[in-house]
Amino acid sequence: MDKKIIQVKDLVKKYGDLTAVDGISFDGYKGEIFGLLGPNGAGQTATREIVESLRDKTSGEVCIAG
Repeated sequence: MDKKIIQVKDLVKKYGDLTAVDGISFDGYKGEIFGLLGPNGAGQTATREIVESLRDKTSGEVCIAG
């Protein structure tokens, strides 16, 4: 198995009473290509921006390259 590069566990992002990201978890491995799919407003952009450190998370864990 390839090396784990991205680890997201129980990620939550809230804007007041609105929960944009509700406890998602996933791993990304070296050489792997994956996408975040869902309807508009499902939290794909917020998730990506949290992983990229462009936006603060409400709770959960994000680990990049250890």
